[in-house]
This record gives sequence, structure tokens and C-alpha cells, in this order.
Amino acid sequence: MKQSIESLKTAVKNVLSSKIDIFKPKFDLENFKDKKAEYHKKTIEQSIRNLKSFNLCNEPNSAKIASLVNEIDSLYREKKLDKIIDAAEALSKIPFAQKAVSGLKIAVPKVPLEIYSEIKADVNELEKCFNSDCYRSAIILCGRVLETSLHRKYFDLTGKDILETNPGIGLGNLIAKLMEKGFEFGPGVSEQIHLINQVRVYSVHKKQSAFQPTKEQAQAIILYTMDIVKKIF
Repeated sequence: MKQSIESLKTAVKNVLSSKIDIFKPKFDLENFKDKKAEYHKKTIEQSIRNLKSFNLCNEPNSAKIASLVNEIDSLYREKKLDKIIDAAEALSKIPFAQKAVSGLKIAVPKVPLEIYSEIKADVNELEKCFNSDCYRSAIILCGRVLETSLHRKYFDLTGKDILETNPGIGLGNLIAKLMEKGFEFGPGVSEQIHLINQVRVYSVHKKQSAFQPTKEQAQAIILYTMDIVKKIF
């Protein structure tokens, strides 16, 4: 419960501070702000689902918890994001009877100082998403970690920011560009990156049937991602 509350608060605060619209009827996934909006929208909705599914049987404050969770759900439907923060803060102050279960701990890989803070923020959020059962969001963040790392590697090799000349470049093309510059990924690494990217695409883009990765699949993708980042640098 606590992790879902924190995940919700973080996502809502990011939306408010970034002034992005998560309630658009359709997102243009070629647009950075729209991609960011869709990601935060999914995180918020998954966090609310997690709060609503929390088992209140052994909670002495179950009525108060249920009331605040329902309030958060209603506020989201009414698009009152600023008021969700207050309700979530009130919910976080309620003592819970259930003991917190220690979840997955992810060590931040060794990366160049210039991208360390960005990678660390993504890894911390990735850890929260996984431990809150937000597996699709976790996989999407894995793709972001890879993108940040590969873009930095390209800059290290060429001294050029490829986002300036090719802002919409995908992971597959970025891998090809790096190989053209003589970078060797090592046996199986490029295939692992393609696999992670494929799973991420299925998690992000709308399909006829929604892709719901399992806990085991998400954990495997996380392990692959951290291992690849170590090998890149």
C-alpha cells in the first residue's frame, strides 16, 4: 500500500510540475511530451488500481482507508490531480497493520557522471514500479534506461548528440549507428536489447489485446537491462 501511494504521489507531482495533459483522448507517441504523459497516466491508473485491490480485512482503520482510496479514485475521474496529492498524503499517514514486504532492490549500474542522476532516478522509479506490481511501467522504464545509456555511448564515441539530428531514432537504428562507429556490443547483447525493445513496444503501444507481462518476465527484463548497461560502459 505504501509503495502504491508513493508511486501515485510521484507521478501526479511530475504531471503537475511538467504541465502535461494526461487526459488527452489520444497520444502522439512520436511526441516526447505525449509519451511522457501516457507513461505517467498509466502509472497513476495502475497505482489507483493497486490501492483499490488492497486487502483491508486485518486493517483497524479499514473504513478510513477505503474512504480515502475512493476519494482518490473519484478525484482522478474528475481530473482534479492537485487534490489527489492531499488525499494521498492523508492516506500515507494512516498506520497499517500489515507488515511491509521487502521487494526487489536494484543497484544503479556504473555509468558516466553526466547521466548518473538521470539513470539513478529511473532505476529508483523502476524499483518502485516493480514492487508495486506495475510491470508494464517497469518494462517501459527499462527501455528508457537503455535509450539514455546508448545515446550517451554514441556521444562518447562521436562527440555528437544524435538526438539533435535524429530526435526520433529508435533503439534498433541506434544500435546500428553505434556498430557503424566500431562499437562492439559483445555476443548476444544487441539481441538482448532488441528483445527488451520489442517487449517495451508491446507494453507502450495499443494492441488488439493488452500485453500484461508477468512478474517473472518483468524481473528478467530488469536483470537483462542492468547487465547490458554494465557492458555498454
